[in-house]
Amino acid sequence: MTNAPFCGNIYAREITKKAVETIKREKIDGRIYLVRPSGEHRDVQANLTTIFNSYFKKNNRRCRAVSDHELYLDEDNFFEPDIKVLCRETRSDDMPVIVVEVLSKSTRARDLGPKMKKYAELGIKQYWIVTWETLSIDIYLLSGDNIYELYRSYAHFTSEAELKRLDEEERQAAVGEFSPPSFPELVVRLEDVFDIFE
Repeated sequence: MTNAPFCGNIYAREITKKAVETIKREKIDGRIYLVRPSGEHRDVQANLTTIFNSYFKKNNRRCRAVSDHELYLDEDNFFEPDIKVLCRETRSDDMPVIVVEVLSKSTRARDLGPKMKKYAELGIKQYWIVTWETLSIDIYLLSGDNIYELYRSYAHFTSEAELKRLDEEERQAAVGEFSPPSFPELVVRLEDVFDIFE
């Protein structure tokens, strides 16, 4: 038997560690869900986190966008939102003012169903649904009845030909940039959000 280290084993452990780190673990109504987001999902998540944090830093805001940090409701419900925006300006606890979920085929039903309902129960003021396949963002605002209502949808179109095929209502949603209700000075450029590394 040799005392030389087995390098392949170290490499395999590192690969396994990275794979485990990319798996999201959530519990909804007592059931555990494991999800591994795609590269496109991760790109959009990183882009939007950077947009928020650049704005906060530049404007000396006491806010921060964080990715994949647990949000605990109770023993049977905890989540890992793709992005949560925390602001010490308006809250002293760790309850986000905005939660963003980037949809995947495997998470769509949960993100638009039980998770949306649970986030509303927590009192999170804005819930964003980002769909990278369709280059769209839907922003929901919490009503007085603790139910999310669609505030606005935004869609990014990459060509004039795509725009010509739209009806008037769809063209209104096809904007290049928007400002979220919680941060009206922030300009979110859809081109930057959906800058996916291919």
